[in-house]
Amino acid sequence: MMGRETSNPIGVICAGLEIQYQHRGQVVYVRTPADADHGWMRVSLARWSRFLGAIKAGAFIPQQEGDELTVAIGDLAHVGIVKFSSYVVTDRNTWDAFVQAAKSGGFDHLTEG
Repeated sequence: MMGRETSNPIGVICAGLEIQYQHRGQVVYVRTPADADHGWMRVSLARWSRFLGAIKAGAFIPQQEGDELTVAIGDLAHVGIVKFSSYVVTDRNTWDAFVQAAKSGGFDHLTEG
């Protein structure tokens, strides 16, 4: 899935990371395709918009340990009945594909305002 951007019938955008937006709750779900067992990270639309802005400005740097990168932006991990992770762990290639898609406007339709 690295570097390819597609939309499937349930609304998941694959561009490095997998992104799904739920209009009803204005929530963005994020996961890495290589670790689908880890599940989804849940992010508010406001936090997602700030995150994309930081990526475009080159101001967001994920934590890196060895070959793994941790993206910790999930601000809705403990809201509601179902618990979600506040982070995703991915690799450099997946992250770079996501950053390229974000910088080229691939997620601009999933932001506030």
